[in-house]
Amino acid sequence: MENTPEPKKQSAIEFAKEKLNLNPEATYAEIKAQAKFEGIPIFPVVYGRAKALLGLVPTAPYGSKSKARKQAAEEKAEREKQDAAAAAAAAQSAPKPAATNGSSNRAERAQAALSSDPAAGLEAMINDLRTAVQERDRYRAILEKITTLIQAELDA
Repeated sequence: MENTPEPKKQSAIEFAKEKLNLNPEATYAEIKAQAKFEGIPIFPVVYGRAKALLGLVPTAPYGSKSKARKQAAEEKAEREKQDAAAAAAAAQSAPKPAATNGSSNRAERAQAALSSDPAAGLEAMINDLRTAVQERDRYRAILEKITTLIQAELDA
């Protein structure tokens, strides 16, 4: 008995490249049928990779998708930073209520008014409440603007 080396079996990718070189328009089914006849298992990824290696389909450079994602994330972070700065500037430039100087002044005015005239004290408290409502509405409007800016960025 003589030890003759068996002929080396061709790899699936080499087989697919060879067949696609002969017929670049060959379909996966055709290549698979030929490979089955020769006893070589072929999978769709092998067919696609062979086409890419032969330049029959367009391919992107390795890592280009992750670079694009990273760049998009950086641009989004920069836009968010600019929007936050714009919202802060808008909040600073919003008119400040002139009548309020903290809750301690309100309490002092209400106490002084109550000691002299109960009706005047009640009126002072109502005016302070109106001022507080105006402040609340102004802050709510600013928060709604900020929410709208953030939502627009998330939807983009």
